[in-house]
Amino acid sequence: MQASPAHPVTQEQPQAPWGWAKYFRMPVYKPGTRVRRAGSWETVSHVSLRRNDLAVFLVGYAEPVDPMDLELEPTVFTTVRVPERY
Repeated sequence: MQASPAHPVTQEQPQAPWGWAKYFRMPVYKPGTRVRRAGSWETVSHVSLRRNDLAVFLVGYAEPVDPMDLELEPTVFTTVRVPERY
């Protein structure tokens, strides 16, 4: 009886979906996040989505703020699976 040679299992890197890069950057607004608005630091109270429009509410303000008026360092996300570490 002859043993077949063992083939090493190679794990290929997962591919990002078509049209996506492996990483993308996006600001994440959540309660307690510090943002800059018109040169001063503010704190996010809460966030809501209305009719596919993002509204950011700041502590001390009753009206929502347009996210385009806020400065926040973007968070880096990955579009590929990352193996779990044990």
